Amino acid sequence: MPPSESYQTNHRWFARFWERAVRREGPRNLRNRAQVVSGVHGRVLELGLGLGSNWPYLPAGVDYVGIEPDIEMLRRARLHAADQSRTLQLEGAAAESLPFASDEFDSAFGTLVLCSVRDVDRALAELYRVLKPGAEYRFWEHVRPGGRVWGPLFAAATPAWSRIGAGCHLDRRTVDALRLAGFEIAELRGGRGMWALGVARKPGQ
Repeated sequence: MPPSESYQTNHRWFARFWERAVRREGPRNLRNRAQVVSGVHGRVLELGLGLGSNWPYLPAGVDYVGIEPDIEMLRRARLHAADQSRTLQLEGAAAESLPFASDEFDSAFGTLVLCSVRDVDRALAELYRVLKPGAEYRFWEHVRPGGRVWGPLFAAATPAWSRIGAGCHLDRRTVDALRLAGFEIAELRGGRGMWALGVARKPGQ
């Protein structure tokens, strides 16, 4: 299914830059990816699959579906998927308009993605809808830092950064947004600095 026209993007130069950048990620970033992805199970949804950087950390036996709204990112990811030894379902879709049934997924994850969705509240409402009761959303995000200096500074830098960073926002209060969407925060590292790594759970069993 093609992505909604209102959310479809094509950041060709950024995709080229990002492909080089993820090849040079340091040990901390790789550990964060592994911690997020290794805990998923069952039928799994990845928000913003990008170039497939998280695939090496997927547990064996999961039924993986990844969505990506950016045409160039998805094209490159499909090339990388051909080299994988597992079946990967890649969909051209946006987090704000997920083409899946309600209560479809056992778990979901995203890394450095909620900063760049156009409508974070709508995206989280959609995520909540497609997760089964009791399912986890595992995440690693950069967020607006706390404090009277750094928070306003990141907010001021966001408009310019977003134009060059494929829509990335430096000032998202992502953990608060997850709570407002109805998720329970089961685990959290960071959250007051520039980074938040944790587990959000949809209530229920």
